[in-house]
Amino acid sequence: MIYFDNAATSYQKPDRVKKAAASFIEDRCGNPGRGGHIIAMKAAETVYECRKKLGTFFGVTDPSLVCFTGSCTEALNTAISGCLGKGDKVITSNIEHNSVRRPLIAAGCDIRTFDALAGEDEILSQVDKLIAGGAKALVCTCASNVFPVSLPVRELGRLCRGRGVLFIADGAQAAGHFDIDVIRDNVDILCIPAHKGLYGIPGCGAMIFSPLFNTERMKPLLYGGSGVNSRESSMPFYPPEKFEAGTLPTVAIAALSAGIDFVNEVGIDEISRREKTISERILNCVSNNDNVVFYHGKPGSLLCFNVKGVPCEKTAAALNEYGVCARAGLHCSPDAHKTTAPDGAVRISFSVFNTEAEADAFCDILALIS
Repeated sequence: MIYFDNAATSYQKPDRVKKAAASFIEDRCGNPGRGGHIIAMKAAETVYECRKKLGTFFGVTDPSLVCFTGSCTEALNTAISGCLGKGDKVITSNIEHNSVRRPLIAAGCDIRTFDALAGEDEILSQVDKLIAGGAKALVCTCASNVFPVSLPVRELGRLCRGRGVLFIADGAQAAGHFDIDVIRDNVDILCIPAHKGLYGIPGCGAMIFSPLFNTERMKPLLYGGSGVNSRESSMPFYPPEKFEAGTLPTVAIAALSAGIDFVNEVGIDEISRREKTISERILNCVSNNDNVVFYHGKPGSLLCFNVKGVPCEKTAAALNEYGVCARAGLHCSPDAHKTTAPDGAVRISFSVFNTEAEADAFCDILALIS
């Protein structure tokens, strides 16, 4: 089997991630903050240790600014609904995932869009003009889940910080693939998943707040038990408890902690280099196949393509027959396809565990079915 669907979730997990999840279940699977006994305390220690690691990984030294959620989608919903409302002018891109697009629409925001497929200078010029026209926030992805396109996060953050505009960043396809520093990059709220580029398991996401962001201005998405201030009728005033109602996904947090260790050990630059090597090898190999079209094709952590005249679902099904796991469709990002493949495309996406031999085998299979 060749697993090329890592943008959906990384399937090949580091051994330490598997062991961390199993070990947590075996000897510390208590409910953190819900008791003073040894198992609850062990669970709390695991959660706190992951907070520290995750904060450090994204440039934040205060662990309380790391708030766990059930997914990146939940993190984005929490950030968007907690900070924005009806009529607020919000800037976003034309390649956003539905986890950004739908919450903005549901909140009733006045959405202004820039072209993320333009060059960097043009992107910054567009955003600068939109900010000048009045905007409360910029909410956008760091990297597309459809095309090998990343946005100039640091420069966008600089624009926002200089003009008092809130910057909420979707790190779903960037965390673990690219270097992101919340403070350096002037991001107010970074939303990330555990189970993709950080090699954790599903069921966990997080919001990482900048120390410059005033969390008092933000309301929670969920209300309920927090383990503290139980007599009060409202949620705690400060993070992380303010945004963590209910039992945390502790097994996934333990796995994420091990995943961060793995990414730190291998190194972001090395992971990116390996992924680009795989994609570049495929692009070079398929360059002479006139029946295959790649969209915005350049080396990256993913590629998107179609076989001419063949529905993307049919191509993915044919790949599956040969043991290649790929994804077909709109990838929960319909706007991204409007200028390329309105009916969807096939996406292949890579991890540090993919090999050049797999890239070569994929090319041979694609030649057979195209």
